[in-house]
This record gives sequence, structure tokens and C-alpha cells, in this order.
Amino acid sequence: MPYYAVVAVDNAGREVKRYIEAENEVQLLSFLDFLNLTPVKISKRPDFIGNLRKRLHLRNIKRKDLIDLFENLHLLAQSGVPLGVGLWDLAGDMDNPVIRDMLEDIAYRIQSGESISSAMARYESVLGPIAVNLIKIGEETGSLDRIFKDISQHYARIEDFVSKTKQALIYPAFALTTITIALIFWLVYVLPKIAELFKGLNVQLPAITVAVLNISEFVKNYILLILIFIVLSVVLFTALRRKSERFRYLTDKLVLRLPIIGLVLYNFNYAFFSEYMRLMVTAGVSLYDTFTILAESFNNRVFKKAMFFIRDFIASGGSISEGMRRTRLFPSLMVRMVSVGEETGGLDDQLDYLSRYYYNKLDYITQNIAKIIEPVVIITVGIFMAIIMVSLLLPIYDLISQVGRQF
Repeated sequence: MPYYAVVAVDNAGREVKRYIEAENEVQLLSFLDFLNLTPVKISKRPDFIGNLRKRLHLRNIKRKDLIDLFENLHLLAQSGVPLGVGLWDLAGDMDNPVIRDMLEDIAYRIQSGESISSAMARYESVLGPIAVNLIKIGEETGSLDRIFKDISQHYARIEDFVSKTKQALIYPAFALTTITIALIFWLVYVLPKIAELFKGLNVQLPAITVAVLNISEFVKNYILLILIFIVLSVVLFTALRRKSERFRYLTDKLVLRLPIIGLVLYNFNYAFFSEYMRLMVTAGVSLYDTFTILAESFNNRVFKKAMFFIRDFIASGGSISEGMRRTRLFPSLMVRMVSVGEETGGLDDQLDYLSRYYYNKLDYITQNIAKIIEPVVIITVGIFMAIIMVSLLLPIYDLISQVGRQF
């Protein structure tokens, strides 16, 4: 869709600059009139520039913004105010200009005759496929107020999941970075000076000391090349992750096997799966569409592949629990409870329990992860320092022994 750069004047005579996506100039002028703006200059932008700017622009909308947005939409739907009018008023109260622009566009399209779900589907990349599908169902069933509330609560829980997962991974990242910096400092700065001292004393060095000093010499001489190699490796790794689905699947699988990090990610994805599925089952989304949307929502390719497998398994006549079991990805507790939910017709209740269970488990891990990692960090640092100290003390001990024999 064409993108236009517009210079306009508002009712107060102030100059306003906007970038607006419109099907043609007629729609553009109609939208500007809706915004009470008088155009002064209109310039059409190339499609690729417009699309790039739109993607970068929409990245400024965070999940916390969506929580507030859908809570406000819930209140609007409950109040009985026409949604097109309510969105226009809501846009004027928004501090985030990106959300304001989005709401103005949605309000214009609703008042122009588009359905709510159609107008919001234009922003699926921001709102998420689950929210867009739920809004469509809510519009068809007349339950938009409840749907908006469910989406708001859903995003609030997901935000909590994500923040706790990040919190859990901060300490391991900090510990690893600190150990790496300390190791580089010793190898590049401290050990070379000690090596010069030993050379001046003409001491016969033990094998462990020679090995440590050789490593230190190598790192010192090739530190720049090592850093370049690391940067190129990161760039290559990132490129392969983007270009090769197979490579991304293998690396995602590897990350899930990492100690502690894998534990956090597994529990996050279990909570994520239960929460998303509960929301869609409650709203009445078909199971085929549910797992299609779930597959699109997972970033981890291992879980994404599992969603497609379960979807196809259900389409061929199988049950959800049996599909989950065959992926060998879900714990027996989840499979058993989903199976009970299918048999009793209370799948939404079982999923709600699982969501809260894995959320609480994730919360426990985040609160205790420092205690879990601390022994690992202490042992790692201890081994490193023991090797350094032994390699330094052995030559000094030999030197003292030689001096003692002379007297």
C-alpha cells in the first residue's frame, strides 16, 4: 500500500508532519479531513521505504502498551460508546505517538464501514495473531468486552512470564561475563609480566606453568584476531539463524539442553503454551486454528515444529494429549491433565491450572536461580584460580629450594 509524507496544518494553525499509509490520494485526503488536518504538501514515498519505516515505527509499541490498550478497549466496549468514536477519543489521550497513530487509523476505518477485526488485522504484527483472531470471534458473537479483557489479562501474564525469564537469565549472563573478563585480564596483562620475571631468573619451569604461560602468550599476541574471529562467528551465527530453518531448529534444540537456561526456557514455554491455548479454547477457536496460531507465536523452533505436528495429528483424527505425547516434548503431567480435560470437557480449566502451575514454578526458579548457580560459579572460579596459583607457586617453590640448598 502506498506511503505518503504529509505536511499539514491543524485547526490551531500549527504545522504537523505525518507519514500516512493509504490506498490512494482520495483515501489520504479523506483521512486527513477525519484528523482535522489541512494538507500543505504531499509526497509519495517508495513502497520499500514506507514498509521499512512502518516496521521500525511499530517496534516502539511494547507489550505493556498493549495491556493498557486492551484494558481501555474493554472499558469502552462495556460503556456502550461506539468503538470508532471511543478509539478516536482514546487516541487523543495516548502518550505514545505510535499507538496514537494506530488508533486514529483504526478509528477512521471503523467509521468508514470496516469491521473492527478487519481494521485491527492491519496491525497483526503488533497486536499478535491470537488477539486478532479473538477479536474476530468476539465481534461475531457479540462478546467484545470480555474478549478485550481476556486479551489484556493474557498479555499481562505473558509480560510477567517474559520479565521473570529475563530476570532468571541475568545472573548466569553476568557470572559468565565476569569470569570471561577476569580470565582475559589474567592471560593478557598479569601472566605476561610474571613470565618475564621467570625468564630473568632462569628457573626450570614445571609443565603446568609452561602450558599456562604459552596460553597467555598466545592470547596476548593474537587478542585482536581472536576478537575479530568472535565477532565474525556471531555475525555468521546470526545470518545462519535467519537463513536456515534447519540450523535455527538445531540451535534452539541445543539451547533447551543447556543446564539452568534450558530449565527456565522449558518452564516458560510450558506456561506460554498453556496460557495461549486456554485463551483460545475459552473463546471457541477451532483446534486446527488454535495450533496454527500457536505455531506462529512460538519463537523456539522445537516448540513451533511440535505445534504443527499436533495440529496435523488432530486433523487426522487424533487427540491433543496423544499428539503432545508423541512429540516427546511435554512432561507426563501436562499430557495427563490435557487428557483428563478432553475426556471431561473441562480442557480450559485444566489448561488454566497448568498455566498457573508452570508460572509458579518459573517464579520459584527466578527467585532461587542465584542459589543454584552460585556453587557452579564458585567451583569454576576456584578451579581457574587453583590452576593459576599452582602454575605460579611451583616455580617459586623450586627457586626457594635452590636458594636453600646453596646455604
